[in-house]
Amino acid sequence: MDPLDIHPAKFNTSAVHHTDRMSDVMSYIRGRTDVPLVEETFGQLLDDTAARWPDTEAYLFKRTGARITFADIQEKANRLAAGLKAIGTGRGDVVAWLIGHRPEWIYLYFAVAKLGAIALPFQEARVGRSEEAMNNALKKVLSIVKMGTAREATGAGVKVLIMGDISGVDQTDGTVPYLCSLFPEVKTTEPGMLQIERLPELTGIIMLGDNAAGIGVCSMDEVLKIGSDEKLIAEVTTLQDQLSCHDTFVLTFTSGSTGQPKCAELSTHSVYNSVNFAVKGIGTPSAGKALYPYLSFHFAAALPFFIPGCTFVFPASTTPSSVEIMKTIQEERCHSVATMFVKDFHGLLHDPHFSEYDLSSLRAVFVTGNATPKSLLDRAADVLPEVKVIVSYGLIEFLGVAAAPSDMIGEGKGATVGKLGPHVEGMGGEIWGRGYNLFKRYRGDEEKTAKAMAADGWFKTGDLGVLDEHGVLRLFGRISDMIIRNAYNVHPSVVEAPLSKHPKVQDVRVVSVPDPASVEEICACIILKEGQSADSEEMKMFCVEIGMVPIEMPGYFIFVDEFPVVATLRKVDRKKLRLVAMEKLGLTEET
Repeated sequence: MDPLDIHPAKFNTSAVHHTDRMSDVMSYIRGRTDVPLVEETFGQLLDDTAARWPDTEAYLFKRTGARITFADIQEKANRLAAGLKAIGTGRGDVVAWLIGHRPEWIYLYFAVAKLGAIALPFQEARVGRSEEAMNNALKKVLSIVKMGTAREATGAGVKVLIMGDISGVDQTDGTVPYLCSLFPEVKTTEPGMLQIERLPELTGIIMLGDNAAGIGVCSMDEVLKIGSDEKLIAEVTTLQDQLSCHDTFVLTFTSGSTGQPKCAELSTHSVYNSVNFAVKGIGTPSAGKALYPYLSFHFAAALPFFIPGCTFVFPASTTPSSVEIMKTIQEERCHSVATMFVKDFHGLLHDPHFSEYDLSSLRAVFVTGNATPKSLLDRAADVLPEVKVIVSYGLIEFLGVAAAPSDMIGEGKGATVGKLGPHVEGMGGEIWGRGYNLFKRYRGDEEKTAKAMAADGWFKTGDLGVLDEHGVLRLFGRISDMIIRNAYNVHPSVVEAPLSKHPKVQDVRVVSVPDPASVEEICACIILKEGQSADSEEMKMFCVEIGMVPIEMPGYFIFVDEFPVVATLRKVDRKKLRLVAMEKLGLTEET
């Protein structure tokens, strides 16, 4: 069965056992299993690496100019873990932080790991300085269980919150007013004695810098000073043998492209081994510098530990622009970009200032997230001919599913995203997956967890794809994006791919709009290249010239300057884009 003939309405995945699916519309493939999985915590990883390469430079932070070694990380992480322990943080407690690209981010990551606590690095793009977004995010972390028809909070919310040094804020200026607006209680309490009725587990707030005095919160320096006690450090060291790599270690929010963002729990085991296999797939050199644009992404902190000798460079901004990325590559002579999301890679290759920067040091770029269009890879081959581009597919809930070099990406329906990774099981149609790299659950939402996970451990991605006999996965996109036109199912990707080849088109996304005759009509939303102009007739003529089949030809074309994006800024929000298209076309749901 062609996957484009599968529509969610006809494809019930809620109660089908995977063996039935394999004999029906699914193909089953398992990745290689000869590469062993590693059973190690991040605290153990840090201690082992620091013992072998203490003076090796692991990170360079462009914002502060700080260069930190593995020994630096170990020393600060031990003290910070001891200090957090002294103020009441223990195994299973959630430690959240919202800070810029600074070394403290790394110290916190490994300090939390050494305590067996749970890390929650907030993405500035998601919460920023919004009181509503921050409050919603903090509340969502609470574990909730179903009690009959009621739902009851069982604790395990955020225990400690660390803040300061966000983009647009010089050092910690502005953090105190923001904190006081979020939590008026901090003005009247002693440090470590915070009591907030709506967030009962939050007992401590820590600020970067030294301007926390008098508002009831601790400074990071105070916590490090407390953590200098040798007895406390010894207790942290002893604790390492009691921790499990299968415990929840990090919480991260989904993009929210299909609804409200969900809070996914990941274990050290899934993150550790995903990073390990990703590094092998990237092929990053063992020396020199690699750019990593997104410090808030959970892979970032661990990468240098698998490639000692390669220094990872973080740009100044937590959401760097294309110009900032290119400037950093030029100044630091970076040989690779360890991770770029498809949207950001597209923006970089089409940036009007692209030709002004010397990117000759660049040899590899790892592009992740969703399917990478062939047209984008062709553009990369034209403007960066010496650069090897590696594409991959994965989700927050299902890390490192597949990866492939760009020369594997061919023409035709569906974008190749590579072979299934080691120890990963997959089935095509609606892509189902199982393996070490799955998340544990959606925290606080057992109903959505049950909906996404089959009883026998298979995760339902909601993406449409095909697996061949060699384990190569071709991805079409979200099943929920499917357009029903005259009883035919048309996926946006099969329309976007040919339209992206028009010489005037910079980017294109296809959405459905209401149509009484066809149920849904296809609307192509187009961003033109700088200085170009076009109209619907020109686009329709192009579709005819390239032989697009009538059922896939858009009924509408609109031209926009940009696409709306989801909260993480890393994916196009097709729901919002559909509303933009309907407004431009004067359509309503009753049309």
